[in-house]
Amino acid sequence: MLLSVIIPAYNCEKTIMQAIKSTGVYSNNQIEVIVVNNGSQDRTEELVKKKARGQKNIIYAESEKGVSNARNKGIEIATARWITFLDADDYLINFENNNNLLKELVKCSEDLIICNYFVNSSKINLYSMTNNQNDKIKVIRQMLENPTKYLTVWGKFYRTDLVKNENIKFDNKLLYSEDSEFLLNYLLICNRLVFINYYVYKYVLSENSTVRKYNPQLAQEYEKAICKIKEDLIEYPEFESSLYIFILMQVNLIMVHNVFLSKNALAKLKKICNKDYIQEALSKISLKSILTLRLLPFVFCKYHCYICAGIIYKLRVI
Repeated sequence: MLLSVIIPAYNCEKTIMQAIKSTGVYSNNQIEVIVVNNGSQDRTEELVKKKARGQKNIIYAESEKGVSNARNKGIEIATARWITFLDADDYLINFENNNNLLKELVKCSEDLIICNYFVNSSKINLYSMTNNQNDKIKVIRQMLENPTKYLTVWGKFYRTDLVKNENIKFDNKLLYSEDSEFLLNYLLICNRLVFINYYVYKYVLSENSTVRKYNPQLAQEYEKAICKIKEDLIEYPEFESSLYIFILMQVNLIMVHNVFLSKNALAKLKKICNKDYIQEALSKISLKSILTLRLLPFVFCKYHCYICAGIIYKLRVI
């Protein structure tokens, strides 16, 4: 078996069939699809089991609730040479009628394959935007500094034996950035990676997507993930400055998707900026590093001008 596609499935009766079909499992016996139901209350289980009865390479499994538990269960079951991850409301492209991608998997000697993807109709060409592709250290730095583009678990292919032998798992205590943490841990132990100029993934972002909804627990959960990733990288001083940028980028998300959608936003901004890990990042990062449009609020936070930072965040929310 060449490729295991792991799909966590939770209340996805409207999209799961399209996701399965997009993998090319019906036309290629070198692909297996592992659908892991983690607590669905709609017809997801019924639909997937029906397909699995007629196709031996579609495997139905169950896990405890949570996307991390589902993905870990999929890893446990996977038998193919490569693993890739697909969310049930997204789909793969160029798999059904294009064997070029599979040929790449056959001949590839690297440990990680990274491909381009779409966010709705917008192209994200990681191949063209990545500098020093043969230098893993520099690639990891660029990923940390651009987490929303790079640090997704999907759109990539992982060697199954490396994942299993090194016991790399998704942390089921993390509700956000669990995929970033998994990918970084894999990057730290893999030897070589390669970028391929193929678009393989379609990320469907809708008005109802989780990232667009207000979640009162978001700040706390993101903080938990930031601290875990900081802990993972503590023995890698070569990533220190990039880690600070990663931390501030995550705080940007907290501000736009949580703090400035609630009351007393300015007070919450000050409180978060006084956290030890934020203070460390703000004190050690150079002014030049944050004099960019995306990190501009932290120029003001660094010098305690929270009102100016708050105005920028309020405009971003609008």
